[in-house]
Amino acid sequence: MTAKRKDITRDLLQELYIHKNLSVYKMAPILHCHPATLSKKLHKYHISIKHPVKKINLAKNELKELYFTKKLSTYKIAKLLNCSVKTISNKMRKYNFKGRPVSKPPIDEEILLNEYSNKRLSLKEIGIRHNLTASGVLKRMRKFNIPTRDSWETNTGIKIPFKGTLEEKAYMTGFRLGDLGVRQSSKKTKMITVGSNTTKNEQVVLIKNLFKKYSKVWVSKPNLIGVINISTILHPSFSFLLPKNDNIEKWIRANDKTMRAFTAGYIDAEGSFGIYNKRAKFRLGSYDKNILKQISVWLKNHRMKTIFVLERKKKLGQNKDFWRITINDAKSLLILHELIFPYMKHKKRKMDLKAAKQNVVSRLRSGTIRI
Repeated sequence: MTAKRKDITRDLLQELYIHKNLSVYKMAPILHCHPATLSKKLHKYHISIKHPVKKINLAKNELKELYFTKKLSTYKIAKLLNCSVKTISNKMRKYNFKGRPVSKPPIDEEILLNEYSNKRLSLKEIGIRHNLTASGVLKRMRKFNIPTRDSWETNTGIKIPFKGTLEEKAYMTGFRLGDLGVRQSSKKTKMITVGSNTTKNEQVVLIKNLFKKYSKVWVSKPNLIGVINISTILHPSFSFLLPKNDNIEKWIRANDKTMRAFTAGYIDAEGSFGIYNKRAKFRLGSYDKNILKQISVWLKNHRMKTIFVLERKKKLGQNKDFWRITINDAKSLLILHELIFPYMKHKKRKMDLKAAKQNVVSRLRSGTIRI
């Protein structure tokens, strides 16, 4: 039984279908589903069809003039009349018109290999250069035994493999565990679909900046309650984002720099800094008990005074207890700033941490605290 595609939301469809003016056929490979699935979704969400099918009135003499006298191709006639090539072909059969002999423009194997493999042009782009259809280019590629690109490239554009540092990988992992939904689009393509819903513009900017150098990122308009959907499809090399376990992987914990980056990512997703009663405070809460415990141990190893407690027992309808790390100690906040600030990417979190540090420094100068 095929799973229902809950990730194809009304906002996502409106963004692609209405605002970006993509057809269901162009959206289908992007979202990895059949066009019929998208048509059903459009109907379900009451999104009006942009170009409902209408009957084309094409007289026999008019078609004869366009095809035989003016020598237009069925593709050009279809474009001229704003209809499909299939409609023109059906009219040709209805009027018993025989097609003109097909000429096959020559294309050199070396040129084809260079344009497809080196210049990374699509079949359509190559076809335009050589007066061929995309299928015509594909036939010549098969003739020359030129291998085609993987489907994850041809369907949704070029996906750049992950080539970042271990620190970048650790940050992404921490941020993913805190805030991102990640799944494999299909076993065949092995592409990685990443998405999130948020009401905070800083979160949208962070996610977009995090992935835009690797793939196109889609951002919807806010819905009626201000929720923004943001999503992207990544190269299979981002499979390290797939696991959703309540545990920090050993390769991250084995190195202090990767642990700093991971913690910064997790804090950007789940943490907060604030000034309460003129005193700075750090709070980090989630349902991931083991992750928080491992972060707490790491913080203590860096001479920070932390409070790690069960804040809320699970209630009916909730799967887990809610846990929290809190830091009130002034010196500990300064150490935390030194360790993670260089790795943080969330604009507001960075501003809040900077304000927390300034609060501690101000209290030190006034003599109200000592460390």
